Amino acid sequence: MVMHPVCAFDWYCTYLANCCLQFFMMLMILFVIEVQVKIFIIRHFESEANVQHILAGRKDYPLSPRGAEDAKNVASRFLREYRPQIVYCSPLIRALQSTIPFVISKGTPIIVDERLVEHDIGVFAGRTYSDVESDPRYENNRTKRWEWRPPLGETYEEIAARVESFFSALSVDGSDCLIVTHAVTMRIIRGLLENTFPEYPEHIPKNGEMWEVDFRGVENSHVIATHLFDDVDYRNNRV
Repeated sequence: MVMHPVCAFDWYCTYLANCCLQFFMMLMILFVIEVQVKIFIIRHFESEANVQHILAGRKDYPLSPRGAEDAKNVASRFLREYRPQIVYCSPLIRALQSTIPFVISKGTPIIVDERLVEHDIGVFAGRTYSDVESDPRYENNRTKRWEWRPPLGETYEEIAARVESFFSALSVDGSDCLIVTHAVTMRIIRGLLENTFPEYPEHIPKNGEMWEVDFRGVENSHVIATHLFDDVDYRNNRV
């Protein structure tokens, strides 16, 4: 049977319209799907400074025996579910020792980055909390430290600049990663990812506390999930 010219034209128009509709639907799907990378951020495990109630800052204190054991246990549990392709780490020994159990079994590459180091608290580093908190130069109010500079130290605003530099360099379509860092640095990271600067959280993450975020770039506000592990005896270590 020969198709009538008018019918053939109608069929062609319908076919073309369907193709265009499918094409635009695909474009809409691609537009809606956001490119992101999964990031896990963890505070180092218990250090000797934590045990001795010392404000460590950038002084190098190793993990305590409990902290070293917690690191092994948490890494074992974490790696059953997740496989970060790269680990970024602060250069301080307590962060490096916390990192090793997460990479040793799989040979995951480590990048040590100075931008993840702890707050430089200057003259207060290495002193006990009770000693520091009685010093009139110390800002005891954790919500008032954005522009406060410890003698010979840095402000929270300066920490924010370096962590923003770090996260700006991360590719949102790159590899899932783990970041091992410190309490104050984590608080500032949270302020960055939640887009609250110059406000930042007062909450101090515990040793071994882990955050999970689907990172979409520093220009976006993110939802952060918290992971606490049964293997860890979480203590309220102050900073």
